[in-house]
Amino acid sequence: MSFLSRYVVPQFPAYNGPYTVASFDLEIPVTSLPTSQKPPNSAEAISTVQFRVFYPTAHKFEPADTERASSAPPSDAESEGVSSDAEKTGWTSGWFRHRATLDDRQKEQSKPVYWLPEPHQREYLSGYARFLGAGSGLAELISYIPRILHHIALPAISLAPLMPSNPGFKFPTMIFSHGLGGTRLAYSHLCGSLASYGMVVIVPEHRDGSAPVTFMKPGVTETELVGSKPENGEPGIGSTSAASKNGNGNSRVQVDYTAYPHQISEETANGRNRQLEIRLWELSVIYSAITLLDLGQIPPSTAMFDADSSTRDSLLSTFKEKLDIRTPGSLIWSGHSFGSATMIQLIKSVYYSDKTQPNEDPLFVPDSTVPHDAPDAIPLGKQITASSPLLLLDVWCLPLLSKRTQSLWKLPLPQIGAGNGDRVLVIMSDEFFKWRENLRGVRRILSTDPGRRRDGEEHKVFEQFSSEPVVKEGEFHPNNDLPAPGVERGTQIVTPMTAASPSPPPAPVNPDDARKNNVRLFYVKESAHLSQSDFGVLFPRAIRKAVEPEVILDLNVRAACEWLRTCGFEKTLAGYTDIQAVEQKLEKMQLGERRDGDIFEGEVMRWESVPLED
Repeated sequence: MSFLSRYVVPQFPAYNGPYTVASFDLEIPVTSLPTSQKPPNSAEAISTVQFRVFYPTAHKFEPADTERASSAPPSDAESEGVSSDAEKTGWTSGWFRHRATLDDRQKEQSKPVYWLPEPHQREYLSGYARFLGAGSGLAELISYIPRILHHIALPAISLAPLMPSNPGFKFPTMIFSHGLGGTRLAYSHLCGSLASYGMVVIVPEHRDGSAPVTFMKPGVTETELVGSKPENGEPGIGSTSAASKNGNGNSRVQVDYTAYPHQISEETANGRNRQLEIRLWELSVIYSAITLLDLGQIPPSTAMFDADSSTRDSLLSTFKEKLDIRTPGSLIWSGHSFGSATMIQLIKSVYYSDKTQPNEDPLFVPDSTVPHDAPDAIPLGKQITASSPLLLLDVWCLPLLSKRTQSLWKLPLPQIGAGNGDRVLVIMSDEFFKWRENLRGVRRILSTDPGRRRDGEEHKVFEQFSSEPVVKEGEFHPNNDLPAPGVERGTQIVTPMTAASPSPPPAPVNPDDARKNNVRLFYVKESAHLSQSDFGVLFPRAIRKAVEPEVILDLNVRAACEWLRTCGFEKTLAGYTDIQAVEQKLEKMQLGERRDGDIFEGEVMRWESVPLED
C-alpha cells in the first residue's frame, strides 16, 4: 500500500485492552459435525457453518507501535484480594508458561486481517452497495472502483496461537450474533476489543439472507441448488463462480441479502421466522463445533482461511481445554439488533423447551442429547441456564412479534424469571432509545411478565397474538411512534422522518418488580444504531447523530467488561483500563490503576440508565 493510501484508507483505533488480539476464520461442513442437531427445512441448503474467532495472543502486533496493545500481563496489583498464586490464575506472571520466549515471537511478521472478508472482498463490497440501495449493475461497478477499501485492516494478528496459560485456566467465551447487513467482521472492533481483555469471541456469519452477501462451499447435494431461485421469504442461493463451470473444484454457493418489509404482516412474520429458524439452528451447530474444538477434536474438512492443514491443526490445538464452556451457564451469549432478538429467542427456546407444545410450531426445538457421543461436553440444553450471561445491544423487537414466537414472547427471560436479572446487560443507542415503540417492547422483554396486558393503544402492537389481532397490518417504524431511528429497512438504511423530540418519559416501575429484577439497561447519548458496529469508527461522517464514535464503542466495551467481572469472570477477564492518553497506557497498566464499577454508578458522561417497567 502506498504512503498516500495510509492517510486515505479508513483506520481502526488500537484495542484498549492489555492483550494483543489474534483472529482466524473457520468454515466447517455440517456433515462433519454428526454431533450437531438436524437442520430445519429452511436450512437444508446450508452445507457449512462459518465463523470468525477473536482471542488474546502472546504475539506482538505488527507494525509495532507504543500505541498498540501490549502482550505483557497485568501486574500483581490487579489481583488485589486474591490470596494465593494458585487463585491468581491468569493474572500473575504465572499466566505465561513461556514468557522468556515472547521476545522472539514478537519479532514474527503476520499477514493483515482485512475487514472486507477474504477471499471475496469485491463481492462483499458489491453486497454492501446493494444493501444500501444501489441496483445490481451499479453495485457491481462500485465494487471495482474503491479498491482502497480492500486495504482496511484490523489491529489484529492473523493465525497466531492462543495466549499460553496455566493448566486448568479457561478463557471466558462468547458467541456474538450479527444484525441485518452484518457479517462475521462487521463488529470486529467491538469483538476484538473484548478479546483484548482476555476473552475468546466467536462470530458466526449467518446464511439466512441477513448478511449483505455470504459464500459457502457446496456440499455433495447442494450442487443441485446452483442457480435456483428462492421461494417466497427464503434467502436467495445460487452459484456465482466461473469455477463451478470449468470443473476446477473451487466452486462456491452464494447467499444474497433478502429484504422484508418492516411491518406487522404475514409476509414479514414468515420471512423473519425462516431466518430465525436458520439462525437458531446455526448457533446450535456452532456450539457443537466449539465443544469439539475444546475437546481437542478437529472436524473433518475444517477449512481455516489462508492456512494449510498443519498450521490449522497446530493453531486449533492451543484451544484444547481452554474455552470456558464446560460449566453450565458459563458461555456468554450476545448480539446486536436482529442478533439480539436471535439470542433472546435461542435462550428461551432452549430453557423453556419442555413448555413448548408441538402445535405451536416452535422455531427451534433443541435436541437434549447434542452434542452426541461427547461425554465430556455439556449439551446445549444444560449450557443455557437461568444464570447464563446475556449481552444485548440495540434489541430489535419486530422479529419476535409473530404467532410462532408468541408463546415464548409471553415468558420472561429465564435469568429474570429466576431473579438473576444482573446476568442481563442491555445497551441501547440514542437512536433506539428514542424509538418509543421499540423501547416499549424492550421493557416488556426485560419485565417479569412480558405477556401481561398493558393499558393504552400504544401497547397493542405487542398484544396481537389472539385469534382476532388487536392491530391491523402496519409498519413497526417511524410513522407509528415518532421519533424513531435510522434502522435497517429492507435494502437501505432509513433515516428518521422527523426531528428528534425529547426522550420518552420513564415508564412506571412496580416496586416489587424492581426489587426482583436488577437488569442493567443503559443507553449512550449521541449515538446511532450503527455506532455499535464497525461502520461508526470507519465511516463517522456517514453515521449521522453519532458524536465521537470511538468513545461510543469504548463505553460499550467498558460496560461489558465490568459487567462480566460481576458475573463470575473477575479472575479471568481483565478489568477496564480507564486511560484517555494512549501514550500513558502501558505505564498506568503497570501501576494497576483501575476504575471498575463506576460506569454503573452514574459517574460516566453520556452513559445513562433507563428505568425498567413491570
